[in-house]
Amino acid sequence: DDLGYSDNSLMHPTIETPHLESFFLDSMRFTQWYSAFHICSPSRAAMLTGRLPIRVGISGGYTGGVFSSTAAGGLPENEITWAAMLKKKSYKTAMVGKWHLGQRPQFLPTRHGFDSYFGIPYSVDMGNSAWHNTASNQPPLPLLANETIIEQPVNLNTLSQRYATAAQSFISQNKQESFALYFAFSHVHVPNFVSSAFCNRTTRGRFGDALLELDWTLGQVLESVPASIRNNTITFFTSDNGPWLIQQLSAGSAGNFFEGKTTTWEGGIRMPAAIHWPGTIQPGTISRHIVATYDVFATILALTNIDLPTDRIIDGRDLTPILRDPKNAHEIRDCIFIYKGTPNINCPLSSSSCPGLWAVRCGKHKAHFAISYSQQSCEGSHPIANASTTYQDLSDSPLIYDLDADPSEKWPLNANSDDYTQALNTILIAKAYHEAHVIPVVDQISLGSNSTYALCCDPYATDVSNCTCNPENFNVFVCSPVYPTPTVSLEADAFESIYGYRPW
Repeated sequence: DDLGYSDNSLMHPTIETPHLESFFLDSMRFTQWYSAFHICSPSRAAMLTGRLPIRVGISGGYTGGVFSSTAAGGLPENEITWAAMLKKKSYKTAMVGKWHLGQRPQFLPTRHGFDSYFGIPYSVDMGNSAWHNTASNQPPLPLLANETIIEQPVNLNTLSQRYATAAQSFISQNKQESFALYFAFSHVHVPNFVSSAFCNRTTRGRFGDALLELDWTLGQVLESVPASIRNNTITFFTSDNGPWLIQQLSAGSAGNFFEGKTTTWEGGIRMPAAIHWPGTIQPGTISRHIVATYDVFATILALTNIDLPTDRIIDGRDLTPILRDPKNAHEIRDCIFIYKGTPNINCPLSSSSCPGLWAVRCGKHKAHFAISYSQQSCEGSHPIANASTTYQDLSDSPLIYDLDADPSEKWPLNANSDDYTQALNTILIAKAYHEAHVIPVVDQISLGSNSTYALCCDPYATDVSNCTCNPENFNVFVCSPVYPTPTVSLEADAFESIYGYRPW
């Protein structure tokens, strides 16, 4: 959750992630793996369904969005997840961790193909807890087992261990069966909670401590896979979006890539990613193929000999040719379509219409038809950057970058050059074809919120702030010192425009 491209010990000088480093070195690591979106609800929907968020109806307004803790909408019931498809092959399925695709019963994991669920149904800053007790309009942070609240607020100090135990138990119970586990860490989204065992353990501060706890949890889960089935067990690892830079030292790093979460620059959508498959993937393999998180859907179905659905467009592609023979595998797609949000929803006051598709990459060239910056960007930090600008329409003269030569997106092609003209023509043709085949659907995030949809352990509570069945958890250990919360009002305004509430 919010893990940046360089948030691991292979890429960062002070971060400690021994288990993740070992996993990467034993796996096929992807250098050009894209998230489907720049924030979490849409990217998770795409991973589960193999479809771009715009097709699923989970893209928010024109600048994007996520589901609130009292959201009216969620992952539509007519969407098909890979978990539901695996049920056709008698797979046992479980989900552990952050869901963030709707908290109402009809939208929970147990209604979308998972036999069981254990986790927090949205981000850890979207409800009050000992680590984050400033949101007056939200219920205390709940922990669910299947569809039942078992703790509210949750004790975040014990969460990682409980996540690991739930995953280990599922693997142990089903090691003689075909199984699929979706484990979605709540780390490293703010607040960077940790148990006392990881408090002040790293020189990277609280973020580093939280990432070290994530790493420990990853190790616990991977080590629980019996040796007898490891060669027949495939593990995918990636992040939902780039680092949330407005959180300053409490956020991660996109490394060489510009910008982060909430933007369509590479730092917001280029992800750390690896696939582990002992006996098939040669350890230390690196793939530079252009792939995406929504390829997980098609790959899982191919590996289990399940046909793709034919009644809908599937954007994901099967990665198995790359996994089996990376040197000879061809590119699996021509272009990547990078959405900022849903077109023409919540447009700027000065505009009667606004785009949803902000960037397109075809081959090595990426064109930006509209741009924005998170409020962390400052004047002069980028050749194009302007801290006072949140949206620039470039449809008449897109910025085009050669990402092979310039992955940091610092030096756009000269608009008068032949390279620019040829790249733009190719991209415009692909863009027009793609947009002609996108069928508008109801945007679930734009359905808004209603306090009656809040998850509440007390059926008699008259206000969401009273949904407290474990008051002792407001007084649990909190590691200190904690990095200060940003106070720039512009950052809070930008956050509220996307998420629907103010974080500070």
